[in-house]
Amino acid sequence: MLESTYNKRSREGAKEAGLIRLYPDPILRRRAREVKPGSPAAREAAQRLRQALSQAEGLGLAANQVGALVRVVLARLGAREWVLINPEVAWRSPELETDSEGCLSLPGVEAEVARPAQIRVRALSEEGEELLLELEGLEARLLLHEIDHLDGGLYIDHLAAAERRRVLREYRRARELAEEGVPSRE
Repeated sequence: MLESTYNKRSREGAKEAGLIRLYPDPILRRRAREVKPGSPAAREAAQRLRQALSQAEGLGLAANQVGALVRVVLARLGAREWVLINPEVAWRSPELETDSEGCLSLPGVEAEVARPAQIRVRALSEEGEELLLELEGLEARLLLHEIDHLDGGLYIDHLAAAERRRVLREYRRARELAEEGVPSRE
């Protein structure tokens, strides 16, 4: 479960610091543009992602979640933290796995999402080195989730209409309670 791995207090800290954009911020629905490794835009996005993710203690973030419309992702894959520039899915397995997913831009709600069990992703490192990552399970799910963000998508887009409405109702209710100062169920 992606969201369940996040520490609520840390997630709230990053949100209160204004680092992570929350749904329905329009930037979350915009497609990010490719960026050159080492460029000022790529370096600034990577810095903002590191700052936000360190406060949120999540597994990954995409640049548009921190207000930068460039194709940069920060992901914790295994014991390593990766900054991936211009990531693209090169291959998806036909086998799907369903698991619970959440998002730092939609805090407090989760839903079951089916995603390919294995993927190959091409990307560039911060230094411009070509990378080919072969991922499965949670790591594949995480990177697919973050690449969706770069394309202006959210995990709720993978849900049936009734389930999406339910998740958004829960999210709005959680935000209303947070604004009123009522602690969440987490």
